[in-house]
Amino acid sequence: MGEGPVSINRERETQVRAEKAGTDRTSQAQSRIRTWWVVVAATAGLVVLLCVRNRFLFSTRLYEDADMGANSILVEQARHFTLLIGNYSRDHFHHPGPAYMYVMAAGESLFWAWLHVVPTAWNGQLLAVYALTSLFIGLVAGVGYGWTRSLRGAAACFAAVLALAAVHPAVLSSDWMPYLYVLAYVSFLVAAASVAAGHGRDAWVMALTGWFLIHGHACFLLFVPVISCAVLAAVLWPHRHDLGASVRSFFATQRRVWVPVAIISAIFVLPIVADLVLHWPGQFGKYLAFSSSGKSGGHSVPQAVRTALWYWSSHRGAWALPVAGYAVAAAVIRWLAPSSLRRFLVALLAVNVLSSLIFLYYVMNGMDALNRYYEGYFYWSAPVITLLVIVLGAVEAMPRPLGAAAAAGAVLLTLAALAVAPDTRTSTNSSDPAVVTSGQDTDSALPAAVSALAARSGGHMIVLRLKHQFWGDVTGFLVQAERTGVRACVADPVYTFIVTSQFICTPADIANGHVYWLLPAAPPGSPVLARLRQAVVVPGPASSPPAGTGG
Repeated sequence: MGEGPVSINRERETQVRAEKAGTDRTSQAQSRIRTWWVVVAATAGLVVLLCVRNRFLFSTRLYEDADMGANSILVEQARHFTLLIGNYSRDHFHHPGPAYMYVMAAGESLFWAWLHVVPTAWNGQLLAVYALTSLFIGLVAGVGYGWTRSLRGAAACFAAVLALAAVHPAVLSSDWMPYLYVLAYVSFLVAAASVAAGHGRDAWVMALTGWFLIHGHACFLLFVPVISCAVLAAVLWPHRHDLGASVRSFFATQRRVWVPVAIISAIFVLPIVADLVLHWPGQFGKYLAFSSSGKSGGHSVPQAVRTALWYWSSHRGAWALPVAGYAVAAAVIRWLAPSSLRRFLVALLAVNVLSSLIFLYYVMNGMDALNRYYEGYFYWSAPVITLLVIVLGAVEAMPRPLGAAAAAGAVLLTLAALAVAPDTRTSTNSSDPAVVTSGQDTDSALPAAVSALAARSGGHMIVLRLKHQFWGDVTGFLVQAERTGVRACVADPVYTFIVTSQFICTPADIANGHVYWLLPAAPPGSPVLARLRQAVVVPGPASSPPAGTGG
């Protein structure tokens, strides 16, 4: 009888704990659903804006060449699930993985080959790029919502990153590889800061964006692991005295965190490992050879600092921007931001500082020419992360109605700026819209040129020889030939790093094929079979340019 009330109390406590746990699980599930809605809404809004500004893609036939043609050679391999390497480098190797190419291949297959909503293959690739780059911004908004549980917080993050796109619209609209890394890197840093600050649920975002970066460019074999190790150290430090038990508990209870990370990592690791096994040491041997060569690095600390400051501003006095930016951000964290948000904002600044230090090391030891600013476009992340800290902290410090109005106004302003920015329309005149002399990346003459040479060759292999400056015409010709079932190859194996071994002629191809030269002008008496964007195509001897071409 004496134990009756005690038993009842224990049962009641157990029931209360169960109800609280159930309520917490329901709340977490609702939060995850709302976060996904934020990500989807932000992504879809940007995709719609980009499609409206680039509606010419749904009616204009575009045939890519130059770098875009080289990428499309890889994309066509990805459509057959045979691609194991990434885009080519001018330093004669390929970057680690094919993730971006598989995304473009999905866009080409879906929008061009299956749905027929665009008239040519490259147009479909661009639609997939719009979706991917928009997703990266959407993920940043989702992380912001996870920390603030408010639409104004998500909108503040969205507006801060969208400000970058409004200033450099090509980070959303271009498929030139240096632009594709920018928003992936921003999203990676934001997710890394979130995980370091205690939100392990964003680890999958960090894994996804980090692996995209590693696949895209060899330099991220430095950035992503170093930042990831720093995040891991920040997460484990509070548990350093009972590390073993904490790790075991994590794997036993936090499956929602580590299982997605493991699955994502396994998918992205697979092609890299497969290429290493099949072609040991693969591209990694070339990375080591390049890093130890005289082409890599050799720059001083002052040179590296000046280069890093360029990404804040190309004008004199650029040093004032990071100094003022960090000072304002620190003041916002100290005196304005809600206490529940400070840990995340501090982590953002810390990750930004670490990223900047790694970037200085990269400039000093990895960049081969400091005037190739495109090799570091992803470092536009530094001013953007700083702005995000200021905007998010300030908006969350405001009274709810005022903060919501400020966040909504910032979103509308940046969307309007992006909508009217000229480079929001994908450029076909300059591969790099920031450098107008970078050259076109499409050529409407390619289909006719392929047809003319195919008819003249009578089913034999088309063997292409060229002056080096016309490699851009060749990539476009080869990818167009493949799509139309015409056999073509390049005689000189030096171009393997651009066109891959698939399009390098064998001795039998050269012996039995029809040889054509790409030259600046036709020699006297020689017919012009086709005029491409840069070169003319003429019949010629097998081993040397026709007489009268200066070859």
